[in-house]
Amino acid sequence: MATPIQPSSAIPVTSAPPRRRLRNFLLEPRFQLKFTAYIVAVSLLMASLLGAFLWRNTQALLSETQQAVEARAQAAETSKELSRATLTNQLMLEMDDPAFAAQLEAEAARIDAEYEREVQAVLTQRADLLRRQQLGWVALAGALLAFIFGCALATIVVTHKVVGPLLRIRRLVNDVAAGRYLLPTHALRDGDELKPLFTDVTTMVQNLRDAQAEDLAALQRTLKKVQSAGAGAEAVDELNAVSERMRARLGGGQR
Repeated sequence: MATPIQPSSAIPVTSAPPRRRLRNFLLEPRFQLKFTAYIVAVSLLMASLLGAFLWRNTQALLSETQQAVEARAQAAETSKELSRATLTNQLMLEMDDPAFAAQLEAEAARIDAEYEREVQAVLTQRADLLRRQQLGWVALAGALLAFIFGCALATIVVTHKVVGPLLRIRRLVNDVAAGRYLLPTHALRDGDELKPLFTDVTTMVQNLRDAQAEDLAALQRTLKKVQSAGAGAEAVDELNAVSERMRARLGGGQR
């Protein structure tokens, strides 16, 4: 005869939980990727609106800067023309002075050199403005892509903290539905969600195990009495079969 089983006490869940691996973060790919797609779509919409706002403001700022550069170039041209006109007037007044003619030539060369420096400065400023504009767009696009990727990754990690406990709860419920009262071998990980629900389901399974163990113990006591009373072999075998089925429901106690 099978050894009687006493009602089981709560089995401590002390085993270390398995470590997470990267490939294990997608426990329910359909749900997690669908939820991630929603988050990415919303993030993309917000990023597009923000990008449009930044683009308009950046374009306005660049337009004002371009106007300032053009005004600087125009001012340099105007300054050169005024300086040339002034020198021409002075030349008309002192046309017969050789020393003044040499001085005038030197002044003209200085004006031309200053104009060339200003033109080069304007060209450099334009090139720098274009370069900063390109770098700004690249940085903005990179930031938006990094933001969307970060949202997708964070969503997968967060949903993993929910899906993982749900899968374990579903296993416990499926075991109960199949007539197996098996307790979890370890608790949820730090950071996992749904801990109160997991605890309630585990307590439910433990209570079912205790009730099953008590019924099994009562059945075994009744079986002993029946055997002592000289009951028929058919009745004893039937009771033994029921006892084995109840024992099988208890299983090893944990999974």
